[in-house]
Amino acid sequence: MSLIRTATRLRKPSSSRSTAMLFAAALAVTPSVAAAQAQLLIIGGLGGEPRYVDDFHRWGTALVDAARGRMGLPAENVIFLSEDPARDPTRINGESRRENIESAMRDMARRAAPEDRIMIVIFGHGSSDTRGSRVNLPGPDITAKEYGELLGVFGSRPVAFVNTASASGDFADVLAGPNRVIITATRSGLEKNETKFGGFFVDAFARDGADADRNGRVTLREAFDYALRETRRAYEMASQLQMENARIEGDSTFITVFSIQNTSAAPTGASVETEALFARRRELEASVDALRLRSGQMDPAEYAAEFERLLLELARVNQSIQAAGGTE
Repeated sequence: MSLIRTATRLRKPSSSRSTAMLFAAALAVTPSVAAAQAQLLIIGGLGGEPRYVDDFHRWGTALVDAARGRMGLPAENVIFLSEDPARDPTRINGESRRENIESAMRDMARRAAPEDRIMIVIFGHGSSDTRGSRVNLPGPDITAKEYGELLGVFGSRPVAFVNTASASGDFADVLAGPNRVIITATRSGLEKNETKFGGFFVDAFARDGADADRNGRVTLREAFDYALRETRRAYEMASQLQMENARIEGDSTFITVFSIQNTSAAPTGASVETEALFARRRELEASVDALRLRSGQMDPAEYAAEFERLLLELARVNQSIQAAGGTE
């Protein structure tokens, strides 16, 4: 059940029902994971062999299509850098060279609002040695440590960094920090064989099956669990020993809330008043998400009061949408 539908049932608490009770009930709600704005950067590293070149290209373009389509992101919020931009200039924005990646991240930081979500997804071949972990790029590579420095341009914005390459596990420890979720296809830099995790991670957004709570949103937790399960199944079906073990690091609340998916728009032909109600609902959902992400930094009583206020207003807006015939 979505937060929106549950919020519809909430009313201003009577004197016999304490704020604490309402807050406890609110916490049990499956969180809304709408994002008023999300910024997505996809990086395709060097493939080497033709089959890997094709895999990384296919995964990247599928994620572009899912982001612009099912996830509802504006085209300008989705950047795909790949080793061969000429292969699909309608989806690929440039070559995945170090300077282009750095420039794309800085541009995203300039465009992003303070509460916008940032997701970076890498496909490629990785390596790890005494000089650090990296993913092979055209030209000079970027190490995990250098990616960590680049992430600093996003300040306190929520960031998800997903490295689906081989030997990617060491990125998790290097990039860990507040307001971040790090996903890697391997547990450490020692797992150096090719990985299947990336393709299934894309499928979590491009296909049905990952939305475990059926609330219309795919969170990082759901995408990770789906990719983990499908990776394991692929090895079992091929009767192969699984040589990759994905990991996810970050605050548990953050992981279950973070999504790049935008909220639903008003129905086609809706009145100006209904459009305004949908816009307000998107704002409130984004505020709920932002509040949950800040929960660990707030006084519990202050958090509870603000959470209650947002839920009650969300309930009123949702009731108005229903009364206007704007819900599905």
